[in-house]
Amino acid sequence: MPILPVALSRVSEPLKSTRLLSQLNADQLAIQRQYDQLSTGQRVSRFSDDPAAAGRAIILQRGISRAEQLSRNAGVTESFYTATDSALARLGDALIDSRGATVESAQNILSADERAAYALTVRQSLEAAVAAGNSLFRDHQLLGGVLQSKSALQYDGADVVFSGTDAIAKTNVRGGALIPIGVSGAETLGLANTFFRGESLNPGLDRSTPLLDLRGGRGVEPGLLRISNGGNFVEVDLRSASSLGDVVDVLNAIELDNRQLLVTIQPDGITIAYADGAPGTLAIDDAAGETLAKDLSILNPLGLNAPPIVADGLKPRVTESTLLSKLNDGVGINVSSGLQIQTGGNSVTVDLSNATTVTDILVAINRSGADVKAQLNKTTGGIDIRALRSGVEYSIGENGGNAATTLGIRTATGETKLTELDNNRGIIPNSFGPDFSITRPDGTTLNFDLDGAETIDDVLDLIRNHPSNQDPLRVIPGLNPVGNGIQLIAPPGFNPITVRAGEIGNAAEMLGLVDKGQEVAVGFTSGPFAIFNGDDYAAKEAGGTIDTLIRLETAVRDGDVREIERLQALLDTSLDTANRTRGRIGVWSQNVQVLQAAADDQVILLKSELSTEIDADLATVISELNQRQVSLEASLKLIGQTAQLTLLDFL
Repeated sequence: MPILPVALSRVSEPLKSTRLLSQLNADQLAIQRQYDQLSTGQRVSRFSDDPAAAGRAIILQRGISRAEQLSRNAGVTESFYTATDSALARLGDALIDSRGATVESAQNILSADERAAYALTVRQSLEAAVAAGNSLFRDHQLLGGVLQSKSALQYDGADVVFSGTDAIAKTNVRGGALIPIGVSGAETLGLANTFFRGESLNPGLDRSTPLLDLRGGRGVEPGLLRISNGGNFVEVDLRSASSLGDVVDVLNAIELDNRQLLVTIQPDGITIAYADGAPGTLAIDDAAGETLAKDLSILNPLGLNAPPIVADGLKPRVTESTLLSKLNDGVGINVSSGLQIQTGGNSVTVDLSNATTVTDILVAINRSGADVKAQLNKTTGGIDIRALRSGVEYSIGENGGNAATTLGIRTATGETKLTELDNNRGIIPNSFGPDFSITRPDGTTLNFDLDGAETIDDVLDLIRNHPSNQDPLRVIPGLNPVGNGIQLIAPPGFNPITVRAGEIGNAAEMLGLVDKGQEVAVGFTSGPFAIFNGDDYAAKEAGGTIDTLIRLETAVRDGDVREIERLQALLDTSLDTANRTRGRIGVWSQNVQVLQAAADDQVILLKSELSTEIDADLATVISELNQRQVSLEASLKLIGQTAQLTLLDFL
């Protein structure tokens, strides 16, 4: 706290006054700063007060704001977890009530009124499950997908339709990876369940296939190759290659002792040989640190394998933009006939006549109005079909062509196993006679025993190869060209084709040849043919908790003990899923509480450091203020003394 000394030398009066006024001004400014610190409690309120401390304070304030936001996020997330747990608790209670009613109803001695009462209990459980699926918190669906403006589950007659999504909101509560704030209806209620997984579409290779798509999507990294005909290796630079065609063009331009290479693309790989077709040595190796030859399966470093070098296993992945002309190992598929989707009693024809890519297929199915959602399974390379309507059975069949089959999504094919029929319960055989019989239009009866048959194709072969079915009036079996099911065709006769069920068992019913509860089914005559069209033998259930409860209500009301027992197992699975999900929510909630406490502790620590940087020490401020006031009084006295003029001032 310096005070300007009194000038002893003879100086001008203006200079003396200026020096004294400067001292007075400095004291007044210093006192004002002390008053500011006392009133605000802050030592640093602007950059000029302490630039270094101000810079550190800004960083600390940014950290405090971030930690406070993480704490708020954690609090909101825990609220969502609590609401979700409450919804799942209601769901679990409903399933337990339904489970109890199911056990009681699995008896043959109940009256119709008793079964109706148990069915009503199941109906109440269904309504509670639907209500849980539509639970809201802060205007967000807890199980039906975030950002939904309407209920995710809606009744449509006896069915329940799901119009939500799998979207789950995520938030940041730990400064790293985002965490979900809830769960989806798919993992809790089985909503939008995948009822059928299509077979791989098997795309083939061509010049435009990206290297990144090879090996099922694992990709091939461009790099350097070393090629030799037995002498010195020639280095080939393929670091700029992006497609299989780029690799082929570069290798085809290579000459080894005036022998040019010839590379050809196969459906699943490439072949490398000499263009002249003559034998020789062809060694292919990766340059140091490279993996291109290994990834392309053409690695032959010692030349032990004589040309041609055949590489396979390069199957490219299927993407939404994959052309239909590339599918089926590059042969392409024709889907112009379209396909049919049966949803309960509703049949929808999907027009695929303008489809050229996999995306076109998915869009056409999803916009068909069939209450299904098709999506590409990037792991298997097939099309997954998900059910949006619970309480009905689904069937995907042909529309006069083979589009569903070539797309791998026909639900009932010749390869369907008999053990998969009747919801994987299989066929009940007739141990005392034929499982079913077919009467041809000419009156010939063919009896069939399914012992040893494993698939629908085996059943068709039994019909086709029956010893009494080898004449010109024979019945020719196959699959329905429209929809699904078994079709029988024969020359017309006095009577149509007739199918009769066995006296015991359910083979005819499970094969779709005879309606449930009936013993005989009769075909019809169309032009020069007698035709019998069976029903779909492999219809798929929507699956999930809602679908199970809808079916269970019907089974309880009808007294179908066999169906009740099957659905009871599914109900147990649904209850186990709900409980497991609640357990996961509980773990998440505990973790969030820990993270929130950590964020709160960080806020306290950062605020403490911020206080150290910018807050004023009141004792120090008061002490300095007293000193400044003494200095100010001294300056004022000095100014008063020096302002008195004497004779000496004029000498």
